[in-house]
Amino acid sequence: MSKLGWKKIGVSALAAGMLLSLAACGSNKKSSTSSSSKVLKVSVDPTYKSYVNSIKSKFEKKYNVKIKLSTKAMLDEDSALGLDGPAGKGPDVTIAPYDRIGGLARQGQLAQAKLVSGRYNKLGQKTVVYNKKTYGAPITIESLVMYYNKNLVKTAPTSFNQIEKLMQNSKYAYKNDKTKNVAFLAQWTNFYNSYGVFKGYGGYVFGNNNTDATDVGLNNSGSVKALEFIQKYYKNYWPKGTQDINSNENFMIDSFTSGKTAIILDGPWETTTLNKSNIKYGVAELPKLPNGKRYQAFGGGKAWVISNYSKNKGLAQKWLNYVTDNSNQTKLYKQASEIPANLTARKAAVKAGNELTTAVDNQFKYDTPLINLPEMAEVWDPAQTIVTNAANGMNAKTAADKGVKTIQQNIKQKYPKDK
Repeated sequence: MSKLGWKKIGVSALAAGMLLSLAACGSNKKSSTSSSSKVLKVSVDPTYKSYVNSIKSKFEKKYNVKIKLSTKAMLDEDSALGLDGPAGKGPDVTIAPYDRIGGLARQGQLAQAKLVSGRYNKLGQKTVVYNKKTYGAPITIESLVMYYNKNLVKTAPTSFNQIEKLMQNSKYAYKNDKTKNVAFLAQWTNFYNSYGVFKGYGGYVFGNNNTDATDVGLNNSGSVKALEFIQKYYKNYWPKGTQDINSNENFMIDSFTSGKTAIILDGPWETTTLNKSNIKYGVAELPKLPNGKRYQAFGGGKAWVISNYSKNKGLAQKWLNYVTDNSNQTKLYKQASEIPANLTARKAAVKAGNELTTAVDNQFKYDTPLINLPEMAEVWDPAQTIVTNAANGMNAKTAADKGVKTIQQNIKQKYPKDK
């Protein structure tokens, strides 16, 4: 993403001259239009530029401050904080996804923040907590949900038992291999999508509610049961190749939008593509697993964060308070169609009757906060390999043990215990 250049208007000399003239005339009145010396540097992903521009004036007026807005791809800005901050070039506040907050906090890039009481539920608050300290203010929530073709399925399935019955229907047989069925598809070799199965069967990533990275639970008995459940779909139902992480998402979406697949699991980000298709689809919370437990997906989203290098931390906190209030969170939903983390704004969004908003709101209640420990970076690829190996026929316990061994070795090498 390209940076937006900021043009400095050369009016300082003129302004100085005017002030000297007024002083010479003996005026003792203060100009009500004098410019503020306070500047708050705000950086956002280009997708939020219009939104911030639409709300910043009230903040500027209330606190007699100038918002200096710049745009930069979110992950690029987050990665640049460590260099730009000390150099005095970084923003005072920016946006970060929940899973990056722990790493940034651990590196000393983020300042602690305070949440306004009553704006979030416990899950919402946990999304910005690292090492028992708060490092940001939540603004959006995301979750894996279930999409279904309303022309093929009259009502949304509430359990995988119902889905498996659908998988027996020959009208969903895969055209290139009639022994396979595509009534339902999911991208389970992507661990972000399959985690909810592990959790629902009693597996876990890290111990003590994902706060203890020395305890990796992706090979416990519950995780093995989850893998065996996942294996069944790859072995008995899905066509060869659906375990390929590089192509299975495109296959899933193409199959759904062409009317060959009735149900898929995916996130809110997929609606842009689905809306371009001709299918009439519905959205619902994730179905219950065969053991009767909830499919507990990762609860993701984004938060406003304060740079630890900011010289305006107090003002930055006021910005966090302002931009996450009921009114501005409602405006975010209306302008960007992203589901607000603020409870009052979210209730208003649900009341509007959008199926996606309702589904995410319902599912998020059961979700696990997206893990923000820095060690989580060592989990994604090996966990993907765990599922891929099982999908390709490896014994579930063997696949899990191999993957966990890799995770533990990587964490030990990159995050040695302090002596």
